[in-house]
Amino acid sequence: MAATDPNNPTTDERARLRAHFDVAPTSHPDRWNKLWDAGNFLPWDRITPNPAFVDLLDQRKDLIGDCFVEDAGKRRRKRALVPGCGRGYDVLLLASYGYDAYGLEVSETAIERCIEEKNVNGNKYPVRDEAAGTGESTFLNGDFFADAWSKEVAGGGTFELIYDYTVFSPPCVPGDICCSTLG
Repeated sequence: MAATDPNNPTTDERARLRAHFDVAPTSHPDRWNKLWDAGNFLPWDRITPNPAFVDLLDQRKDLIGDCFVEDAGKRRRKRALVPGCGRGYDVLLLASYGYDAYGLEVSETAIERCIEEKNVNGNKYPVRDEAAGTGESTFLNGDFFADAWSKEVAGGGTFELIYDYTVFSPPCVPGDICCSTLG
């Protein structure tokens, strides 16, 4: 269940998330899984790709270029990463723009939801540029702050584009790596 307005979560929703994650950071992956397993409190779930991201991909190629890069004298698709990808909406969007897109989630249940989204609603992400075609969409289970998952990515786990609007967001708690990283 998504928030009433995922763009503007209520004070109660924020407080509930903070309370849910008011545990040692090493327990956070399990806490994410519990939220996804229950499925009745997912206030970050927009049920669609981020509209601002759609606008960026549609209107600002001057900022991000196209979906191809020269690599060792060969043209290949750019690799894009969406850490904390939720149900994978933005990953599927990137693939429709021609990127080889990877969604990363710490929750195994979230990865299952990504695959369901791709299988059930993949047709909502038509190719955006016939000349470029569609890239691949891949969903990985792993902790963004560890590197084991990156071994499953072509090119040594490197990316030309990383799109994030959830990993470095609350619920951070003091001492957590994301709070430390953010300063």
